[in-house]
Amino acid sequence: MQAALESAMAELVLGPELDLYRPEVMSAWLARHGVPFEDAQAIEATGAKRFLVYRRMVRHTLREALELAIPRTMARLGERFDHYFARFLAERGPRTHYLRAVTQEFLKWCAPQWMVDPQVPTYIGDLARHESLRIEVGSLPIEDVEREVFELEIDRSIRFTEAMRIVEYGYKVHELSESLDDRSQPVRADTRLLVYRSPEHDVRYLELSPLAFGILDRLLRGRTLRQSLREACEDKDTALDTSVIEGSARLLSDLAERGVLLGAVR
Repeated sequence: MQAALESAMAELVLGPELDLYRPEVMSAWLARHGVPFEDAQAIEATGAKRFLVYRRMVRHTLREALELAIPRTMARLGERFDHYFARFLAERGPRTHYLRAVTQEFLKWCAPQWMVDPQVPTYIGDLARHESLRIEVGSLPIEDVEREVFELEIDRSIRFTEAMRIVEYGYKVHELSESLDDRSQPVRADTRLLVYRSPEHDVRYLELSPLAFGILDRLLRGRTLRQSLREACEDKDTALDTSVIEGSARLLSDLAERGVLLGAVR
């Protein structure tokens, strides 16, 4: 009974709307999911209204979670968002128990379809990802450790706060207005950002050069500073000279002041 009822409720909430006020539709709905006859009769006796209210309530809650995370994306997509939201619920549905994680599931499902939909602006995926990071990074746990004052050592790895991400976009979506009414087009350019939560619990952004991004990416994967510098320079066909080393030292010092860099790995 439990599994059958859960299956029936999943269709009710996530699938196309059912006219449960018609007795034959409600009976067919319950029968489709194998709800035993006596239990189905008891459910039908409660009436359609409470089930349809439940459907609206759940769908509204999921939509609100997305609106909180990606409001400008939704505003720019308009009715196209409603199309993808309905399809996401019907074809996949959220798997997470956490509302804040629904956005990541939705965006991952939409990404390949948005890329080939001529009605969806080509920058929308970048904008949606950028907007969603505010909640994602804002909710990440921070390790309860004191920041360490240490001399920069070339053969040591570095510890960073958990509340950060580095991302790459094809558009400068971080420069768009926060207004929901704005419809300006972002500049098309390869863009790399550090997104982090400050000690004051504000989510902030720092634009990175390609070389700085490459160095940070390797440091975050546990490489030593020497390895990160060498590999990033090789990747960008850049000489590993004094200017690169001094520039990296300034970057790491800046990140320490921002509360992003915590210290050296012992």
